[in-house]
Amino acid sequence: MFHRFAQLVRIMLALVLLSTAMWAQAEAPKVTLEGLDGKKHPLSEYIGKGKWVIFNIWGPGCPPCMEEMPELQFFHDANKDKTAIVVGAAVDFPSFGYAKKDKVQKFVDDNLITFPILLTDSSITDQIGVGVLAGTPISLVFNREGKLVTYHVGPVTKKALEEYIHQAEAKKGS
Repeated sequence: MFHRFAQLVRIMLALVLLSTAMWAQAEAPKVTLEGLDGKKHPLSEYIGKGKWVIFNIWGPGCPPCMEEMPELQFFHDANKDKTAIVVGAAVDFPSFGYAKKDKVQKFVDDNLITFPILLTDSSITDQIGVGVLAGTPISLVFNREGKLVTYHVGPVTKKALEEYIHQAEAKKGS
C-alpha cells in the first residue's frame, strides 16, 4: 500500500515539475543554507563555478534516498576533480523531524559521504523556484554556467547523471 502511495506521489511531483517547465534554464537560485559545519553556505558557492552541480534533495529517513546515496558518492568521487560535484540538501519535514543536524551528521559519517551536505526544510523547492516538494529524493542538475538544465525524481544512478551531462553537453555543442 505504501509503495503505491509513494509511486503516486512521485507521479504527481513529476507532473508538477513538468507543468513548471519554464524554470528550466533558470539562473542559479539565490538561497543560503546551513552546512553540517555550522556555517551558512549560499548555493552560489557551488553553482555556476565552472562545474556541473547535482543538487540532491533528500531525507535521512527516506528509503529511496538511502538507496541512491552510494551512487551519488560514486559520481562525486569520479567527477569532483574534473567536471561535476554533488551537493546534498537534507530536508527536515516538520512532521517527521528526521533531518536534525546530529542525525544527518551520524548518517554522513556512517556512510562515508564526502560531498557537501546542507540542511533545509520542505520550503527548499519554493526557495529555488521548482514548486512543491511532494517527496524525496529529487536531483536538480545545474550546468557549468549555473543554469538548471534538468531534474530527476526518485533514486538516481551514477550512470544516469553522467548521461544527463553528456546529453546536455552534446546538445549545447550542436
